[in-house]
Amino acid sequence: MSKEDNSKDPNDFPKHEEAVGGVPGVSLEYQAGRRSITNRGGVTRRQMVAEKQQLQIRSRPFIIGAIVVLFGILTIPVYAYFQNYVFPPRELALRVAGMEYSRGDVVNFIRFNQRMSENLGVPFEVGNSLFDALQTLQENELSYQLAARYGITVSSEEVDDRLNTILGFVAKTVAERESQEYKDNIEEAKRQFINRIEMDESVFRDFIRKSMFKERLRAVVAEEIPRVQAQVHLYEIILFDRDAEVRRAIERDLVSGNPIENVILEHSQDPNVRRDLGDRGWFPFGVTTEIDYLLFGLDGEGNRLLPIGQLSEPRYVEESDWWSYMLVAEVQDAREVNEDNFEALTTRGMTIFFNEERKNFDLHMVLDSAIFEWVNAQIRLSALLPTPTPVPYGDGMPQMGP
Repeated sequence: MSKEDNSKDPNDFPKHEEAVGGVPGVSLEYQAGRRSITNRGGVTRRQMVAEKQQLQIRSRPFIIGAIVVLFGILTIPVYAYFQNYVFPPRELALRVAGMEYSRGDVVNFIRFNQRMSENLGVPFEVGNSLFDALQTLQENELSYQLAARYGITVSSEEVDDRLNTILGFVAKTVAERESQEYKDNIEEAKRQFINRIEMDESVFRDFIRKSMFKERLRAVVAEEIPRVQAQVHLYEIILFDRDAEVRRAIERDLVSGNPIENVILEHSQDPNVRRDLGDRGWFPFGVTTEIDYLLFGLDGEGNRLLPIGQLSEPRYVEESDWWSYMLVAEVQDAREVNEDNFEALTTRGMTIFFNEERKNFDLHMVLDSAIFEWVNAQIRLSALLPTPTPVPYGDGMPQMGP
C-alpha cells in the first residue's frame, strides 16, 4: 500500500489576484493604491500638488498685500522719527558763498549764547533769537571771508585766551598762566562747560573764532569814522496830553529868555525831569536816526528845519503813552564824539559796510514760520533756567513780560 502523498500541486493554491477580495486581475499593489485614491476622493498625488500650487498662486496677492500693510505700519514711526529728529537739523538755514549752516548749526549757536547768559544767571530771552542768530552767523562768516582783504588774522592761542575769559579765567601774570594748577582748573572748567553745552569743542571754538574776526573788522570800520563831528545839544519835554495851551506857555517862556532847564523843570511831565532836567546830551548825525532829518536838516533856503531854541512838533511815543517835544539848545560844527555815540556810529557803519558787501556774495537765508517754531522749540527744551511768566495786574504788581 503506497504512503499518502501530502504534497500539493502549486496550481492548487489560489492565485494572488483572487486572494485579494476575490477580484480577478487586480494585484495587491494596485488594490492598495486604489484604496488610497478612494480615501482622497479619487484625486491623485500629482493633482493634489497641482491644486496646492494653484492655491499658493491665488493667495500670493493677499500675502504680499499683508506684508505691504505691515511694512507701511512699521514705516510710520520710522518716518516720523526721521521727519522730526533726523531731517530738520540737516536742512539748510544759511549760506554765505560756499559755506552752509544747517538748522542744527543755528541751534548750536543759539544754545552757546544761551549758556553764556545762564552762566551769568540771566534767563535767556528766546524772542527774536532766530533772526539775531542768522544775522550774526552771516556777519561773522562775511567777516571771516573778508579778513584777508584787510590783513585780519586770529590765532589759535587768541581763541584759547577768549575761551578762558568766557570760562572766568584771566591770568594776571605769566607765572600764573604757566602754572599747572591754573591749566588744570581751566581743563576742568572746560570739561564741565562742554557737558552743559552739549556740543563738540571744535564747534563753539569756531563760533568764538569767527566772532573775533568780526570784532577786528569792526575796528577797521571804526578807523574810518571821524572822532570830531558837527553835533547838536538836545533837550526833551514830555507831556501826557497834546495840550496846545501848555505848548504856548512853554514857547512864551523860551522867547522871554528863561533858561531852558528852568522852563523844562516847570512844564515837563517826565517822571525823571528833576534828575536830568530834560537834557539828552550832544548828538552827531547818525545816532538819533529817527529824527536826524529834523535835527540836522535844512530847508530850500538853507535854514534849519528846527531852529535853535524852538519846540519841535510833538511826536507820540507809543511805548510810554506820552508826547515828546524836542528842542535844540546849541549847535557846534566841530565837537569830539563821546564813547557811547562813537559806538553807535560804529554799529551804524558796520551795518552800512555789510549791506554793501552783501551785494558781492551769494547769500541765502531761510526764515519762515516752520524753522522759527522748530528752532525755538529746541532752545526752550535746552533751557536751564525757568522763563519768567506774565504776572496779571493787581495789588500794585507790575506786569512782567517773558
